[in-house]
Amino acid sequence: EGLDYSVVRVPECKICGGIIKPDVVYFGDSVPRTRVHEAADAVAGSDLVLVVGSSLSVLSSFRLVLQAKDQNTPIAVINMGETRAEREGVPLMKLEGECGAILQALVDSLTATGSALE
Repeated sequence: EGLDYSVVRVPECKICGGIIKPDVVYFGDSVPRTRVHEAADAVAGSDLVLVVGSSLSVLSSFRLVLQAKDQNTPIAVINMGETRAEREGVPLMKLEGECGAILQALVDSLTATGSALE
């Protein structure tokens, strides 16, 4: 409140003059190949794939769920609302609701039972 956004200053690199952007992939941008391979390798070595707060509408994320399904890795989803995986019949465990509250409840439950998060 009370801030003037009429003039926006875009940060520039002091070396090359280019626009400084965070190391994230914006909606509509392509995921760098190295990141795609790293994610696929992580799924390949996983005992469980946990999706938190995603509709899985974008193929780059949904592809990882399909990979988990193809290798018979269990899939759990915490999300508000239906996901692409559910619409396409991918077998998964769904926890419907606010992600932060559900994750905190899971941590509390694991802590109370003496289970270790390793």
